[in-house]
Amino acid sequence: MRYRAVIHHLSLGLFGRSLCIDEFPEDARRLAGIGMSDSDKYARRLAKRLAYTNTYYHREPRFDIQNVPAEYERRFAFVISSDVLEHVAPPVDHAFRNLHRVLIPSGMLVLTVPFATEGDTVEHFPDLFDYRLAKQNDRYVLHNTTSDGRLQAFDGLCFHGGPGSTLEMRLFSESALRKHLSEAGFSNISIHREPAFERGIFWNAPWSVPITATA
Repeated sequence: MRYRAVIHHLSLGLFGRSLCIDEFPEDARRLAGIGMSDSDKYARRLAKRLAYTNTYYHREPRFDIQNVPAEYERRFAFVISSDVLEHVAPPVDHAFRNLHRVLIPSGMLVLTVPFATEGDTVEHFPDLFDYRLAKQNDRYVLHNTTSDGRLQAFDGLCFHGGPGSTLEMRLFSESALRKHLSEAGFSNISIHREPAFERGIFWNAPWSVPITATA
C-alpha cells in the first residue's frame, strides 16, 4: 500500500489527478526526478514515463543525501524518499536541507518514514560520530567514538531489511518532521491520512502515512 500511495501522491502533485504510471501524459518525460533506493515494483515503470533515475547509497547510480554534489542543486522537479531518512546518520536536519536544495522552485517531495504522532523524535545514537558495526555472538553491536573521545557500545539494534546502511537511527515524531521540513524551506507540508479507495489505499492507523511538501 505504501508503494501505491507514493505513486498516487506523486501523480496528484505533478498532474493534479491520480493516474496509474502507464497513464502519465507523454509530455511527463520532461519532468526530472530521482528516487532514493525506490522499489523496483514501480521504479522501472517510472523511468519509462518520466526523466527519473532511481539512486542508491551503496551502488551506482550513487546518491548520498548527506553529501550532495553541486551539480544536483536545483535540478529536480520531484524527489521520492520512501523509508530512507530513518536510516540516515545524524544530523538528519542536514538531509532535509539537501532535499530542498536539489529541488527546483515548487518542486515536490514525496516522503515516507516511520513516525509517531506524539512526543519528540527518538534518536537511538545521539552522539554518533566515528562508528562501526561488529558481529558478536550472532548479533550486531554498534561501536561509536564520540566527537569528544568517549567510547560507546549499543546492542539491541533494529535493522530494516538487513544489517549495514539499513540500521534504524531514529523514530521520528510528526511534530519533528513538520519542523525539519519547514526549517529546510519546504511549504505546503501535508500529512496524508485520507483514504483513496479507488487506488487501494486505506490507512488503519494515523502514523507513518505519506507526506508531501513543496520546495
